[in-house]
Amino acid sequence: MRPSGELFEPSASESSAVTASEMAVASTERGHSGVALLLATAAVVAAIIGARASFVSNAASDSWQSALRTEVKRSAGAMEDVRYLYQSELPVAIRILEAQLLQGELQTAAAIETGPAKQALQSEADVQAGIIAALSSSSNLAGKPAYALPSGGFDLAKRLADLRAQYPALVALDPNGLETAGDGLAREAEMLSLAMLPTSIGAFLGVLAQPFKRRRGLLLAAGSVAVAAGAVMALGVEVLA
Repeated sequence: MRPSGELFEPSASESSAVTASEMAVASTERGHSGVALLLATAAVVAAIIGARASFVSNAASDSWQSALRTEVKRSAGAMEDVRYLYQSELPVAIRILEAQLLQGELQTAAAIETGPAKQALQSEADVQAGIIAALSSSSNLAGKPAYALPSGGFDLAKRLADLRAQYPALVALDPNGLETAGDGLAREAEMLSLAMLPTSIGAFLGVLAQPFKRRRGLLLAAGSVAVAAGAVMALGVEVLA
């Protein structure tokens, strides 16, 4: 029993026990803080990569939708030009061509006839000539040397090309380019999503390090490397995209 009034001085064994206990507590606190730091870092990196992947994926979807709308617009313009050529211009040109052929036949027949027959044939030829004169002013095919074929027909491909050239903005539409851009963005989003895999592994190792005190340092180091690898992979995708 120690005398009263005498200061208590711990023995060497008690001092060692207290020091060991303090070191264990400090080591445990450092271990817990390391786990928390790794998990927080993994969460932040995963959130950034996920947000970027979502943004790129939405951009890819917008590009695909724009490509579809552009294709519809371009096709509608092309179909309108085809409709105008075959439903508006070609029937008039064919009627003029028919009148020209009839006029030639009637004039040939009138040349070998006499009397009323010759007069009737010539009158009918004049009717065909009137039809030709009336329709030629409104035709962009008949009577135009640029669209005349040696066989006597019409160069419809050249006329259609000229119709398309009247609207260069529609001709310049490039849905294939927009689709290709969307495909590239989709691949970028996929690669960014893959970059979340090592980040998730890092977070898993951080959680795993919590109960395993003896291997905590190794697990935390491996987890840190995995998170860093995910961040570097995401950065590489951004740079190379």
